[in-house]
Amino acid sequence: MKALTVILLLYIFVCGIKLMGGGCKAAKDHPFVHQLITSVDNPFVGLFVGILVTSIIQSSSTTTSIVVGLVATQVLTLRAAIPIVMGANIGTTVTNTLVSLGYVTRRDEFRRALSGGVVHDVFNVLVVLVLLPLELIFHSLERTALWLTSFLPESGAANAAGVAAGINLKAFNPLGPVLRPVLDLVEWLVGKPQGPGWAAGITAFIGLCLILFALTGMVRFLRSIMLGRAETFITRVLGKSGWLAIIIGLLVTALVQSSSITTSVLVPMAAAGIITVRQIFPITIGANLGTTGTALVASLAGGAAGMLGVTIALVHCLFNVTGLLLFYPIAPLRQIPIRLAEKIGALAQNSRRLALIGVFLVFYGVPAVLIFVYRLFSGG
Repeated sequence: MKALTVILLLYIFVCGIKLMGGGCKAAKDHPFVHQLITSVDNPFVGLFVGILVTSIIQSSSTTTSIVVGLVATQVLTLRAAIPIVMGANIGTTVTNTLVSLGYVTRRDEFRRALSGGVVHDVFNVLVVLVLLPLELIFHSLERTALWLTSFLPESGAANAAGVAAGINLKAFNPLGPVLRPVLDLVEWLVGKPQGPGWAAGITAFIGLCLILFALTGMVRFLRSIMLGRAETFITRVLGKSGWLAIIIGLLVTALVQSSSITTSVLVPMAAAGIITVRQIFPITIGANLGTTGTALVASLAGGAAGMLGVTIALVHCLFNVTGLLLFYPIAPLRQIPIRLAEKIGALAQNSRRLALIGVFLVFYGVPAVLIFVYRLFSGG
């Protein structure tokens, strides 16, 4: 019964994430989103736009797919799009942090949940801090992506490959048919999120309520079930090989088409003390890699007219691969995001307000400061 209860709560939890994301994602078709993306005037503004848009619609895949379309139609230049893609990688981690805030009333669980949730944030911020200055100086990601694009056929073959890949990708999405009954029920009761604005808001609110409901019971049941053999299995599998955990994160994210789901599901396990930040970290890296697939498929479906779209999708992929190679293979560097996440969790345990301020700084404050510094030194 406990196992069935955990499965049911996990199902409700994932339904909540999909509903909240679906309600927020309805904003992607709003003219404001497209105007915001196309109004980039410097790379730091682009970074902030990527963070803001993705934190609103809660999907880096959606943001990068929008950017792919704008670049492919030459509404947005390739060079201006790269910081937006980097910002999207940071913005997508807001879901993990919001889920961890559901434990704010229980100090120990909150510390573990927040540490497990923000390790994804910390890693993506560190990668941006390293790669954005290098890209502004050397344009290495842009040049490498253009070089790789030159090997692709500029013909209908690319379009055919993209369409075929898109069909296969959807065919292997196991969450679609499983979640469909609940999503259809909410849509029947409320209406389509893409319809009236209030429908999207109510859909997102229902999703948030489901997430909070699932969180209240998940930790208790997970702890009672998994502190035995299952915990030993997780420790052996994830603790033995970080590279295996990266592959697991990549495959799961590619299947469910959402890094937010992959990483957010780990937060209740972290809160229960079943999985550690060190075990979560490689899974989040794999999730970063897995989330690049949607934009890449979308770009390939554009055919010869959208080869620049393919290039920006490759930039997204190269950015995440470079982040992996920078921080994971070398042990001292690998410890930096892990220890920072653990310190953030420890600080937030003593001050809940500090946690909320930290969320604001990561997603809004730091980019705003970077914009100010850029304009100060550029005379803008």
